[in-house]
Amino acid sequence: MKVKLALPSVGLILLVGAGCAQKEIVPDETIAVSKVKPLPLIVTKSDIGDYSGGIVLTKGAALPKGPVEVKGITLQSTKFDIPVVINSQVLRWVDYFTGRGRELFEVYLHRSEYFIPYLQRMLKKNEMPEDLVYLAMIESGFNHGARSRARAVGAWQFMSFTGKRYGLKVDWWVDERRDIKKSTMAAMRYLKDLHGIFGTWELAAAAYNAGEYKIARAIQRFGADDFWTLTRQRFLKPETRNYVPKMMAAAIVAKNRVPFGFKESYLDESKSEDELEEEAETLIQKQADLQEKTEQELAETLEEYDQDYVAEGQTRPAVFVEGEHEESAAPIPVPHVDAHGKIAGQDLIELEIHSPADLLKIGRAAGLDYREVKRYNPEILRWCTPPTEDRYRIRLPAKVKDRFLAQYNHPAFPRVIHFKKVKVQRGDTLQRIARRFGLRAEPLADMNGKSEKAPLTAGVEVLLPMPSDPTRSPSSLDLKDPPRRRSRSRHRSHHRAVLPEQSSLQTVSR
Repeated sequence: MKVKLALPSVGLILLVGAGCAQKEIVPDETIAVSKVKPLPLIVTKSDIGDYSGGIVLTKGAALPKGPVEVKGITLQSTKFDIPVVINSQVLRWVDYFTGRGRELFEVYLHRSEYFIPYLQRMLKKNEMPEDLVYLAMIESGFNHGARSRARAVGAWQFMSFTGKRYGLKVDWWVDERRDIKKSTMAAMRYLKDLHGIFGTWELAAAAYNAGEYKIARAIQRFGADDFWTLTRQRFLKPETRNYVPKMMAAAIVAKNRVPFGFKESYLDESKSEDELEEEAETLIQKQADLQEKTEQELAETLEEYDQDYVAEGQTRPAVFVEGEHEESAAPIPVPHVDAHGKIAGQDLIELEIHSPADLLKIGRAAGLDYREVKRYNPEILRWCTPPTEDRYRIRLPAKVKDRFLAQYNHPAFPRVIHFKKVKVQRGDTLQRIARRFGLRAEPLADMNGKSEKAPLTAGVEVLLPMPSDPTRSPSSLDLKDPPRRRSRSRHRSHHRAVLPEQSSLQTVSR
């Protein structure tokens, strides 16, 4: 067997430790691996101990005779579209999720009510195993705002380098690792590439955790292309050796939640879509100057506005993105987790607007609070959309579409952002000015088209990434980055999947 380490847009760099370290290799380098007996789809009692030391359950395969029991509990669901093994490593995590880690796993199940339907629809559409949702479950606990000690971010816990490699934008203004749709698309591409390299979903998941180069080296070193064989060696870190069993245990318990003593549904405890819509409706009603408009009335209104924009050589400031909002009898809400970790879902639409755009003014036009707009667009880190882009797509509740378009597109609506300006003092650089205002120099360099360390001419004005409006306090503008946690180890991987007795799994519930 040959494992070819070549991924789209990778170039000369492949990751060791999923982005924590880097190693240069020759492009298209192949690592020869001796062929071993392939992992069987079904392991019968006579096969137990051959590879995984347990029973393998796969979609559409004949199960062992009689019911399948785990710790004396008969499984109601034994259908999985990725190999799921019942062995000692997996059972340790089953014990943890149903024992000491039960309270935390209940939080995961609570969030899964919204995340799993949304993610599985995307996986199915892209012909990927739907049970890969449990990889996201153990990565972040289904929290798109999760941030690890190693600075991995989002529901799929991408490191910055890997996220950028798969098309996610990560800078001072936005972090698309926090965008559930975009990050899921990137994760699917990454996992599909890993599966293409290694041939099994177990090795693909292990490589997602440790990095593809690390797994390829393990295969080369031990002459085996089976995950369970590789876990018998100490070459892979404990977190990687336990990563796949942890994912399998999460799938087993989540699909058999009632037999394991969990509730069948947690939707009654979630903040429902109806409740969120009611809040939005309350805010809308406070705006007495606007009335509900039909689609025809809205179209006529926007056409009138367009005459003013065309006369000035401009285009409409905000447009509804046709085709992005999936119409169905039962639309699947877009999941989002607030700053306190509470889960909810909302039927959202996409709109394309001129950028930069002030989120506070977007909220006013839609009848929403500033924090609500941020919650629906978690990838936007600051108070406005990136000034480095001409147009930007935002998400808002479908119910406020007409109101927002009518209000925001009105020629008299105060959309234009006036950034604060400051005069350069003798000896100033953008770095020095940034420190003076407690900012990073990166956004100043973006906005002013100058190097961070280049000397500036005294007396000229430079733009700051904050509005000139004196009523807006710096604390309300989200100008500060989240605090950085110190990693215990310099080369620590971005995942923390150690043995149950060594971990409280707190890193994935943040």
